[in-house]
Parts: sequence; structure tokens; C-alpha cells
Amino acid sequence: MDDGMDYDVQTKVRFRLDFDGSGEFNTLLLPDVQKQFVQHVKEVYQRDDTLGNGYISSDLNFQFDGRTVRLEYTFTCHDENKAEAESFSAYCVRCVQKELEEFGCKVQKIDCKAEEADMAWLDQLEDAIFGPRDSAPKQPLAEAKSGKKTASKKKSSRQER
Repeated sequence: MDDGMDYDVQTKVRFRLDFDGSGEFNTLLLPDVQKQFVQHVKEVYQRDDTLGNGYISSDLNFQFDGRTVRLEYTFTCHDENKAEAESFSAYCVRCVQKELEEFGCKVQKIDCKAEEADMAWLDQLEDAIFGPRDSAPKQPLAEAKSGKKTASKKKSSRQER
């Protein structure tokens, strides 16, 4: 039996670029280094079996502040609880950390906050396929069972006559 829930994990990874911005030449190269870094991270994520196969449900959002880079995205998964969902998202980043750092950056921090996923879209899809839930006649199971017992008793009593 599947007892887990769907979670959206707001994942933030902070990197420190190994780029010395001192001097005029290096400052001019910073935009190119940032573009190359973004491309490198996207390629690493796409090659990974988990990160590249549907667990990320948003764009990768990069924010640069000098040598610090913040990467934010939504990681969607099915887990037992929030802590497991958060742990799984962080684990996936640690699995590719070595490849990420090959560009010359260090992962400084991984922060994951899980929230129960909004599954209203699934209810709408089911309603479209099977019809609205409110249109089905509602009869409690106990009444249905008791009605069957009563009917069977009446048949027995008629047969006895």
C-alpha cells in the first residue's frame, strides 16, 4: 500500500565560483564565466538519471552576486513525509556535486523546504474522465449492506409461506 504524499521541495544550492574578479581583464570575463557556469550546471542536471528525468518541475533559476551563485528550483517527489522529501532532494544534489564542482566552484550550502504538492490538477483530470464526484449518488456502505440483509430476510420469509 502506498502511504506517501506528493511534495514540492523548494531547493536552493549556493555555490562559490573559483573566479578572482580582481583586475580589469577578469572583470570583463565575468559575464562569460557566468554563462558557462549556467550551461555546465544544466548539462550536469540533464545527464543525471534522477534530476534529468522529471523530478525538477520548474526552471533552474540562477542569481549571481559577485562570486556567489544561488540556484533555485522546485524538486517534486513522492515520499513518506516532508523530511524524507527534503533529504532526497539534497541527496540528489550531493550525487552530482563532484561533477558540478569540476567547473571550478564549491557547493557551499544545500537548503531544501518541502510542502505538500497541490494535486488539484489531478482531481480536475479525474473529473473530466470519470465525471464530477458530486454527480455520483452517495449511499453509505452501511446502509447498502443493511438493505441487502433485510431484502434477503424478506425473501426467506416469503419462501416459508
